[in-house]
Amino acid sequence: MTMTMTEIDRTLRELRLSGISATLETRIVQAQACEQSFIETFSLILQDELDRRRSRLIDRRYAKSGLDERVTLNDFDWRFNPKLPRQASFELLTLKFIAEGANALLIGKPGTGKSHIAKAVAYQATLQGHQVRYL
Repeated sequence: MTMTMTEIDRTLRELRLSGISATLETRIVQAQACEQSFIETFSLILQDELDRRRSRLIDRRYAKSGLDERVTLNDFDWRFNPKLPRQASFELLTLKFIAEGANALLIGKPGTGKSHIAKAVAYQATLQGHQVRYL
């Protein structure tokens, strides 16, 4: 029994394989153009599904985090507050303190960049699979 693309798409959606559904036609054309083996093509199709699931998981974690923007320390203007400990700020991004079960405190006067650093660390944590709550 041969299924049509419409039937395949319906089956993929029923199986909740939206990553495969979204890229299948492109992968078929790519496989034909490059004369890829079935295993190579199938591997790419499975990777598409994994990528889609990881992306959606990150999006869900971000939505639940309470963060209002996706900021990084690369976005921060370090000239704004040269006294801010740059190396220590980037050390927080490693999330080593989480692995150690420690706390990270950002202490200082208002308007010095603490919130930006906190948001950047929180966003990095969501990308690394941690549940975050930013208040």
